[in-house]
Amino acid sequence: MPPTGDLADDLAAAVRGPEIFAVYQPQVSLESGSIVAAEALCRWSHPRLGDIDPVTMIRVAERSGEIHPLGRRMLEECLDTLAGWRETGRDWAVAVNVSPVQFADASFARHVTAEFTRRQLARGSLVFELPSDRQPVADRALVSQLQMLHDIGVEVSLGGFGTGDSSRDLLPGLPLTEVKLPGHLVRSADADSRAALRDEVEAAHAYGLRVVAEGIETLTHLDIAVALGCDRAQGFLIRQPDSEIVIP
Repeated sequence: MPPTGDLADDLAAAVRGPEIFAVYQPQVSLESGSIVAAEALCRWSHPRLGDIDPVTMIRVAERSGEIHPLGRRMLEECLDTLAGWRETGRDWAVAVNVSPVQFADASFARHVTAEFTRRQLARGSLVFELPSDRQPVADRALVSQLQMLHDIGVEVSLGGFGTGDSSRDLLPGLPLTEVKLPGHLVRSADADSRAALRDEVEAAHAYGLRVVAEGIETLTHLDIAVALGCDRAQGFLIRQPDSEIVIP
């Protein structure tokens, strides 16, 4: 893999073409067992280097400023997909990963508001997922923009919940609807860590938040998610990410 700086020009070109695309991984309700949402995952298929891993892609995008056109491109694609789901009777939400860097452009929240209103989207049909391991996530300007989006019906999810003291500390200061437990925590949970994770889930529920367990790969992992009191689950056991979610 070349240095990330060498990929910046390639990414700038890719954002305008088919090299960048979204795949979707469903989330199921642990109460009903039905699909209720799907997380959009950005992919970059480089013509010479093959698939660029998402961590590298986002690092390049943030450092080069391409995170802004990339984010808008993904938003438009996901909203078009959401419209297609609704037309075929699939009343799901779409979750889109966003970087705190995107909110450095004050027009981003206004653009989202305009698109949400123009498309007459239902409240809760669009979810923005933020990482918890990034210091800017608690930035006051970002929080005010998130609040504006929350007020029109865009839900806000915090990823990486339960991985450190900071994630629980963020709960009172962000207009959240949901938190996500990372798969490695769920999959490795023994009796002791399971009790600690259940405390995290209960803390989130005390704030009125939905809890999603990620990385569910086996029935054992699914049983753990249920025992922890999670509301939703996603992972390879449920469905591999794909460009289209086919219902058996």
